Amino acid sequence: MSHRIILCFFGISMLLASCGRDTIVPVDNFPADSTITQVELENYINRTHIALLNRKPTASEFSQSIQRLDINRYDRDIRDAYITSIQDMQRSRWAVWQFLSDRILDGTDTADVYWSAQRYQQRVNNSSTQTEQDYWQGLLDRTNNNIATLNGWYSNDSTFDALIGWMVRMPVYDEINMGTENFVVSIYQHFYHRYPTDHELEQASDMVDRQWGLLYGTNGNSKADFIGIFTTQGEFKQGIIINVFESYLNRLPTTVESDRFLNHLSDGWDYQKLQRYLLTDSEFVNG
Repeated sequence: MSHRIILCFFGISMLLASCGRDTIVPVDNFPADSTITQVELENYINRTHIALLNRKPTASEFSQSIQRLDINRYDRDIRDAYITSIQDMQRSRWAVWQFLSDRILDGTDTADVYWSAQRYQQRVNNSSTQTEQDYWQGLLDRTNNNIATLNGWYSNDSTFDALIGWMVRMPVYDEINMGTENFVVSIYQHFYHRYPTDHELEQASDMVDRQWGLLYGTNGNSKADFIGIFTTQGEFKQGIIINVFESYLNRLPTTVESDRFLNHLSDGWDYQKLQRYLLTDSEFVNG
């Protein structure tokens, strides 16, 4: 009897081993979501609206979302279409700007940006000297460029990187991080999640102060040059990955995950694609 049991167990083990070699079950389709309860589904709808719109769904949105996801609450493609529909709302793009503003501009609202442009224009019109006028005109130009990028972001014509590039050149960012070195350090801490090396601080500071500097093999002599060089590095994309993981999964990405999504971003993924991937992942759904 015992021999038959052992043989049977051995046969089952060999069968499972054979299946393991020949059958690959995609992680995204593995029935890990099979425990999604009604409460978890409702929580998921609330959390995705808060994440993407910075608010809870209306009663109508909630009802429509339930109907949409309940077609098959374990189907990631259905979740992907659901998240895309929210991302397509203009408020979703405003929420991205507000999220960045909360992190780097002390919560400056878009209305403040438009008001600043009006104020700078008044100062330009009422300047008593050319030097004074040039100063206010410079601030006005920077603010108008930010508004143009912001409007482009709303209409899906500006990239996420461009949006960040102009936000850190807003006058309010200078007011928060007074002085060249403070500006450079803040940029590194916000987007590379580290302090700059002595070489990086020296060369970046020279650029910001309109002197020639060499950073990551590229020369520049302006704040625009520094931001342009900074935001095209792989470490900048890695910083975006870290921010998204912390925001949605409350943890840092593993080395494998960082490499994986860095490759995706380098191959053409944009911020919204990365955002959508994490918001449809089982870890977020069941979180």
